[in-house]
Amino acid sequence: MQTNELIEELKLKVANGEIGQEELMARLGLSQTITLPATASPSEDSSHFSVTKMLYILGAAIVVVGIVIFVGQMWDDMGALAHVIVTLGLGLLFAGLGSVLLNQQPQTNLGTVFHFLGGMLIPGGSLVLLDEAGASLDEPWVVAMTFFSIFVFYVILNRMHKNAVLTFFAILNATTTCYLVLYAVVDSSSLFAGNLYLYLTMMLGVSYLLLAESFKDGWNNRLIGALNFFGITGFLGAGFSRVLDSGFWEVLYFLVLFGCLFLSVYLKSRIILIMSTVFLIIHVSYITGEHFADSIGWPLSLVFLGFVFIGLGYTSISLNNKYIKST
Repeated sequence: MQTNELIEELKLKVANGEIGQEELMARLGLSQTITLPATASPSEDSSHFSVTKMLYILGAAIVVVGIVIFVGQMWDDMGALAHVIVTLGLGLLFAGLGSVLLNQQPQTNLGTVFHFLGGMLIPGGSLVLLDEAGASLDEPWVVAMTFFSIFVFYVILNRMHKNAVLTFFAILNATTTCYLVLYAVVDSSSLFAGNLYLYLTMMLGVSYLLLAESFKDGWNNRLIGALNFFGITGFLGAGFSRVLDSGFWEVLYFLVLFGCLFLSVYLKSRIILIMSTVFLIIHVSYITGEHFADSIGWPLSLVFLGFVFIGLGYTSISLNNKYIKST
């Protein structure tokens, strides 16, 4: 490999976050005081990329909406092959363009945009293909295996390109597959079906939190905030649904919430702290209305809740300032 090719490969890996500048200098035995080539100031660079990404996202959203409206208007006049081409075919075309651009122009983020467009079209296009091929979409296993195949497709792409958008679609299709598999296995008319979906949501919430922790200091770190939010919201939201019909869960949920508050400090996550506080407020309000409103009256209950909210707000801010914000 030529010297220029080695340098370009190193620059690409540093840009993608696969190799840190400090680690590279340490392995090469260079001093940390060596200055790198002049670049734009962080504020200018951040502003430039934020505006660029905003335009990319806006443009991608407009393209998706435009495609959906156009296809919707022409759908009845199209044949079966045309249905597949304008959905799955177009999605695969965008994915192919995204892969080419990620390989040839990784610094432009255009490849990421095209992969986003492809990811929005491929799942629906796959279902269109099944429908046009005569497969019954009422069969849950057929749909579940379809989304599992899409998940595998994005895992393979992600191993090739190491891109956060590809990771996002892999997680999204894996989540869909989990719910579809449960729907295929469990009788929906069963009394326990609803509880099983809640427990699955709690398990997926925990898995999101674990993924967020594993993504720290890596090329998927852009997903950490979203994973923490949806993970803790899904976990606590599904847990609170169990509170509504179980005295045991009314007590257990307090322990769960305090555990999540401790977790927010341990992981230094402001999102987990905020959502844990929000659900704690909701739970205290529910307990007060359920057990104390009739005995002490709503006016005193409201006074009590007001002081509780003030205390929880103060505690949340103190935890944030002392253990999270300062790090």
